[in-house]
Amino acid sequence: MKKLLSIAVLLSSAILSNAQTELIKVAESGYQWTGVAVSKEKRIFVNYPTWKVPLDFKVAEIVNGKEVAYPSVEDQELFVCVQSVYIDNKNRLWILDPASPNFRGVTNEGPYLYQVDLEKNEIVRAYKFSERSYSKKSYLNDVRIDTEGNIAYVTDSELGGIVVLDLGSGASWRALDSECKAVLANLDGINFKSTGKSKNITNSDGIELSDDNSTLYFSALTGDILYEIPTSALLDRSMSPAERCGHVKVVNKDNVPADGFILHDNKLYMANLPEGGIWEYNIETGKGRTLDFGGKTIRWADSFSKDNDGYIYFTTSQINYPENQRVKYGLFKFKP
Repeated sequence: MKKLLSIAVLLSSAILSNAQTELIKVAESGYQWTGVAVSKEKRIFVNYPTWKVPLDFKVAEIVNGKEVAYPSVEDQELFVCVQSVYIDNKNRLWILDPASPNFRGVTNEGPYLYQVDLEKNEIVRAYKFSERSYSKKSYLNDVRIDTEGNIAYVTDSELGGIVVLDLGSGASWRALDSECKAVLANLDGINFKSTGKSKNITNSDGIELSDDNSTLYFSALTGDILYEIPTSALLDRSMSPAERCGHVKVVNKDNVPADGFILHDNKLYMANLPEGGIWEYNIETGKGRTLDFGGKTIRWADSFSKDNDGYIYFTTSQINYPENQRVKYGLFKFKP
């Protein structure tokens, strides 16, 4: 009897572990978006990079399913090419502008990180990155905020690198650069199940902080290795980028090519770009799996955010699809 019960428990566990996850569409757009950020009040913000045709708005709030320029129509004139938005644990919205329209090079304005007060619905501070933290060919891509240390961490996906910004003093520096192989693509392209092989190369892209802010996880988009580095090394300005690189460790050498990612319950969620799915990597067990959405294809999950109810949100940017094969850009959520 005990043996039968054990078998039943194992079978039940297997069924639960392979259960489908419900995928819920939250909104859609005719414009290509990348970033998404969800506030504590479940306000949803998105952004649209200036990659082809300039839009009337580059950052928007989704209100009743529609896109409304945010913080205001007038503020859109400040933005050059917004790549990501992020809500920190103090419920502040951050807007990262790499200022490189269509990847043609950083404009004279230079990249900025904007802080937005969600109660006042206005930009309260604009951080300009120092010229030593980026070059004309840089493309600052994703951002994470350590609210306790008052620090922003940013990836450079064009040249490969990690930039650190002190939110107190406004000082910024290039903590890791392209001499560190960990920030560079280790694949010669991505073989998409849906659209075939792409030979485009993108370096360090997605980043995420551990819950205690002591570790920064990162990976190249055109890569299948997940790395980590102690934030103490990134903050130690007495070190050279090469010395900091010595503190980088491999978390998972069998990861998937992914764009942005997010940490939830000690698991990292990100795109499985080749398979058109969502990848879940358990940091404690070192195991990963692609979530089952009932066979639905995810058209390039780009950026991730989460709400207080445990739902994870992500945008689809369809970057690998030719223009004539694209559908409406989607904003989805699921509960792991």
